[in-house]
Amino acid sequence: MPYPFIQNLFIKHYKNLTMSEAVSLHRLNILIGPNCCGKSNLIALFQFLTECVTAGVDIGPTGFEAALDHLGGAKILDGKIARPGRVQIEFEWCPTDVMPQGSVLELELDIPTDGRRVTIYRELLHTRGAADNTTDKPFYYYQCHEKESGKGMVSLFNQGHPTSGHHFESLDNVPINDLALISLTKLLENSTISPESAPLYKVRRHLMETVAQWRFYNANYMNLTKILNSEPKIGGQDALLSASGDNLSLILFNLSNQTIEFEETINQAMKTILPTTRRVRAIPSGRLGLTIEWYFEGIEEPFYLPEMSDGAVRMLCWAIILNSPRLPPLLVIDEPELGLHPAWMNTLAAWIKKAARKTQVIVTTHSPDLLDHFTDNLEDVLCFCRQKDHFAPKPLSRQRLSKALEEGWQLGDLYRVGDPDIGGWPW
Repeated sequence: MPYPFIQNLFIKHYKNLTMSEAVSLHRLNILIGPNCCGKSNLIALFQFLTECVTAGVDIGPTGFEAALDHLGGAKILDGKIARPGRVQIEFEWCPTDVMPQGSVLELELDIPTDGRRVTIYRELLHTRGAADNTTDKPFYYYQCHEKESGKGMVSLFNQGHPTSGHHFESLDNVPINDLALISLTKLLENSTISPESAPLYKVRRHLMETVAQWRFYNANYMNLTKILNSEPKIGGQDALLSASGDNLSLILFNLSNQTIEFEETINQAMKTILPTTRRVRAIPSGRLGLTIEWYFEGIEEPFYLPEMSDGAVRMLCWAIILNSPRLPPLLVIDEPELGLHPAWMNTLAAWIKKAARKTQVIVTTHSPDLLDHFTDNLEDVLCFCRQKDHFAPKPLSRQRLSKALEEGWQLGDLYRVGDPDIGGWPW
């Protein structure tokens, strides 16, 4: 995998989620639990980081401030914690060639008592072990607001050379309303410190490129009206489906032209749900637009998306997303089962597992029919369990479920009857 995936996540005092220890994430992650247990809140943290990184703000609120408003502003603090309070978040990425020891971004956000804005109380980027692998002590790329608000330290090469060791240089005027991950390079450029002497630069670019490419899909927000009626223009370079799905025909057209096997992959995928499918293709429509034709055996004239069932169109969206040769470093899908026939869950699960062999995938579901098909992957299932007044995701235990599995139960069966080991009833 060229980009790092999230290896561990830690959250404290964030909305209804609090963890006693970090939760491990795998390439495949299936999130289950009742409504209002925090699944969407957890996913929102990944979206928050993406918005911080991708915001192109020259004036007005910083990327952090805009992303925080979307996340909930001061309401991100657990309602049972008195203000002022602090929310802690840690993202840990796995090792790659660029960062052989991985990296950890620690954020601690200060939630005030009055109407003032949420600010960054503490931010650090470091490894779990030293960069030279000679000690278990972490190597810090930077530490900001650790001892004094607005102050920071950044690690630099001695004499500006990677083989000469490292030392810390202090920085002033570090913003408390934007991530240091974003702002530190500008501070370095405006200082007497040579940016080339900072190990931070290469790792920062690696992480930001990764996070910027994360993609999020929610079946509830995919706009079927736009999908059915839109005719995107030829020439767009899109390689990933938009969150609303309105560029579906453009993505199918581009990927089919870029990868010779892709159209056949999609045709075979659609035959698994509609066996008489002969061909699905994107073609020019009118002067510059694109549309999708769907051919069936024994019928010469094609069907167009407005003539197809909503479920078939949704499955085409998931087929293109999950079978794409251009998968993002993190693919998050909320409730993909929405509007789909239960008989199609086996196929959908197979596509999800296939994508997870190439990238990191997070899927939330309330469908026992879909969950049935992850019985063999139960270590990849995270159940949001109540802990007093809060929830925390916990991996399922094969040992605890062994008796039921030996008796022939599937995960969806246990979910249907409210087995407490996979979440129980929602009340």
